[in-house]
Amino acid sequence: MVKKIIFVTSIAMIVFSGCSTINKEGKSESTDTPAVNNPPVTLTIGMPSGWMTDEEMKRYITDPVSKKYPWITVQMIPYVQGKMLPELVAAGQTPDIVIDSNVGGFSTWRDLDLVISLSDLIKKYNLDLGRFEPEALDAIKAGTQREDLIAIPYWRHFSALYYNKEIFDKFGMPYPKDGMTWDDVYELAKKLTKLDSGIQYRGLEPNVTERMASQLSLPFVDPKMNKSLLNSDQWQKVLSNAARIRQIPGNEQITYNSAANDLLLKGTLAMIASVNIIYEGKLYTNPDIWDIVSYPTWPEAPGTGMRVDEHAMGISSTSKNKDAAFQVILTITSDEVQTDMSKQARVSILKDAKIRDAFGSNIEFLKNKNVQAIYKTRPAKSFTPTKYDSIASGAINEALKDIVEKGKDVNTALREADEKANQRIREKEAGAK
Repeated sequence: MVKKIIFVTSIAMIVFSGCSTINKEGKSESTDTPAVNNPPVTLTIGMPSGWMTDEEMKRYITDPVSKKYPWITVQMIPYVQGKMLPELVAAGQTPDIVIDSNVGGFSTWRDLDLVISLSDLIKKYNLDLGRFEPEALDAIKAGTQREDLIAIPYWRHFSALYYNKEIFDKFGMPYPKDGMTWDDVYELAKKLTKLDSGIQYRGLEPNVTERMASQLSLPFVDPKMNKSLLNSDQWQKVLSNAARIRQIPGNEQITYNSAANDLLLKGTLAMIASVNIIYEGKLYTNPDIWDIVSYPTWPEAPGTGMRVDEHAMGISSTSKNKDAAFQVILTITSDEVQTDMSKQARVSILKDAKIRDAFGSNIEFLKNKNVQAIYKTRPAKSFTPTKYDSIASGAINEALKDIVEKGKDVNTALREADEKANQRIREKEAGAK
């Protein structure tokens, strides 16, 4: 993951001397229990390396917790080679709190039998779940196939259509606008894919195929049968869309993620449909040449963006300080911290309009950008992820390459992708036995 640059500003935190609970507005209410009556507690939080910078960990977790609950000390444990979660568990160093993503379905954490329901703690501390985006909570339930919550989300990724204003100006084309469909951006991409003065300009990079598929809530693998679900009419529709964009003469190049982001800045790519890349690809180094509009949508799913891709915090079954651990979660999901995250261009999972309106307000290079475009689409309904999804998503992207570079027809490429995915799933299952 590309390291993100954080612009630090001061934030006032309210210091509580006693215990606290959370009211329906997500704000702490002090009780009469003095801090001196709370024995010191040290909590550990395990998370994949690179998911937060040191500055973010301090800003959003350790400092706010220390100010609100001075008896709680938080130690962050980013996973590194040789000290991933399974190895920490084997060494008797299981973190009290585990940070994970709904996209992976919390599979490692669940396989290690560390999951507990948070229902009792939610009730005990009166956490108002109505403050959260319903899609954010539903994504947790979909990821675990449970009706209760085993984790609480604290931020999510966003999606948008980024565009290079200089290319649009060069070819006398009006800028994209919010609310465009995939058909709209396809037609625009055809007009912007040009060879001019020896330079090949590309109209659109739609990025990895799974993102536009997630707008239609298309699962990769049957979670019960562990069998690929790629060979379907809906996946055929998605793959055809990805292929027709790449088959625009001059737009054949397949470039994903940070490499594609760089093309936008270099001035050879007019548009890219992507996630929150504002800190990546060095977009902050030349903010004058780009802006964003809402992520392209499917006609049959108007206003629907990508599925929720969020980070969430759960409490390990082995933790001896579950109440204190939940108080840490309450702090991070408080209005105060969530507002600060939003100001720093992290998408809050709270639905408060004031918090949304604050998005990016502390970031100078986002001034005058159409940042509210990220809220012009709502997250798609989440499907149940499996540990084999990466196999199927890899197969679908191989299929796209076969269509564009080898001239295979969509139906053949899709059928072969389905077969490849199933074969690789069987091999992985066999290797796990």
